[in-house]
Amino acid sequence: MYNIAQIAQRFKQNAKIGLFFDESLAARSSFKIGGKASLLVEPQDEEALAEVLTTAKKESAPTFILGGGTNVLFADSGFDGIVVSTKKLSDISIIERGAQAQEAAPQNSATFQAQNGAAATIRAKAGASMAALVSFAQEKALTGLEEFAGLPGTVGGAAYMNARCFDKEISQVAAKISWLEWEVAASAYVQKSQAFSPSDWQYKKSPFTGTGRIVTSAEFVLSKGSADESAKKGAAYIQARKDKGHYKAPCAGSVFKNNRAFGRPTGKIIDELGLKGTSSGGAQIAPFHGNIIINNGGATAADVLALINLCKSRAKERFGFDLEEEIVVCG
Repeated sequence: MYNIAQIAQRFKQNAKIGLFFDESLAARSSFKIGGKASLLVEPQDEEALAEVLTTAKKESAPTFILGGGTNVLFADSGFDGIVVSTKKLSDISIIERGAQAQEAAPQNSATFQAQNGAAATIRAKAGASMAALVSFAQEKALTGLEEFAGLPGTVGGAAYMNARCFDKEISQVAAKISWLEWEVAASAYVQKSQAFSPSDWQYKKSPFTGTGRIVTSAEFVLSKGSADESAKKGAAYIQARKDKGHYKAPCAGSVFKNNRAFGRPTGKIIDELGLKGTSSGGAQIAPFHGNIIINNGGATAADVLALINLCKSRAKERFGFDLEEEIVVCG
């Protein structure tokens, strides 16, 4: 049986591991819902992250990797284990230019196919926000990430789920991903990396989804452009999110994945079920978008789960559809 206090004492020996006891998870979630974490840690680099994960694995302590907290619903009871925040892993830099970056461009990417050669490869660590990544690219007059402007969350989370925004996926600009993975022979988490391979990525799914691999950084191949035009395009996508109501109330964005086999978006299906605006406690299926559940104040995880289960059961009963959650439930 793991002992959180003893594990924390070991982490205290490393100045690059920040420690937070009985940390509010609601405060670290865009839903503003959730209990407390027994222990939350913030490693400052990949080596410290590997130490945290290795120790937790050897001690059989439950762990949860937390990025921006924008796609997660924490349990009301909190998390009795170690929440590992990637917040401090936030560096963004240009690592290649010109021909080198062009060679790294994924063959299936819109950037590779539509532009006259890549201008640069940007490397962003997992804890960097998508907003910061898009802004960095715009400042450098690099184009290819505008569709992700306004996307909440982190680079690690976007890579983990192959985030899709306005019909563009992260996999279309990804060139290389680095991650930590448990290696039995070493009895430790070790750093690995792999160039992009189209066969590894699917709709809202990556080679890391549902695995024990922990994304530590991602590289993106971008093309030359105009800083002003890139900023204008990004602003238009942000406005489109505002128009859909993404920022009106605490939420986690889309609750369910879209399934092309259903013939229409999940939000439309929920509208057809007459569930838009339905409430449970402090949670509500947004009156402005069927695939968003909002926290109107004082909502609990139980309230949100009640609405999720209602949507799933009604969709199955009326249409025979099995709705699949996009948000991650922790605890």
